[in-house]
Amino acid sequence: MSKQLKQSIIHLIIWSIVALGFILVFSRENTIINWSDNRTEKVILAILLLTGFGGDAILGIMFRKKGNEIIKDERDIEVTGKAMGASYIVTMLYVFLVTISIYIKNESAGMVHVGWLWFIAYSLVIVANIASSVCTIIVYKRLGS
Repeated sequence: MSKQLKQSIIHLIIWSIVALGFILVFSRENTIINWSDNRTEKVILAILLLTGFGGDAILGIMFRKKGNEIIKDERDIEVTGKAMGASYIVTMLYVFLVTISIYIKNESAGMVHVGWLWFIAYSLVIVANIASSVCTIIVYKRLGS
């Protein structure tokens, strides 16, 4: 198993934990409607994102070799390119489906609550990170790591 694959698996685990926390916060009743008054939820979500990005920083440090270079061969570069292309499509599809769903749900009201913007922003970061990890793992498995 290559270091890049190991790093992607750990990255997926970290961001899956962040996603679980995100779902728990936003699945509470009236979180979106009361978003302006939810200081606690905002702090929890900020901590979750900091945890995810902190985990990314630690992974970056752990998987560097001496001399401060990341170990990558041509195959790793090919995998990264294919995985990032696929994760871009997944992320854009997510944005489209979520925004259209929110629109359809709130169409009769004539407006969308501002809390949904926070939901989209936070969830987009999480989905992009999970999508990149999953796509990287899939490409490595298809190429037979």
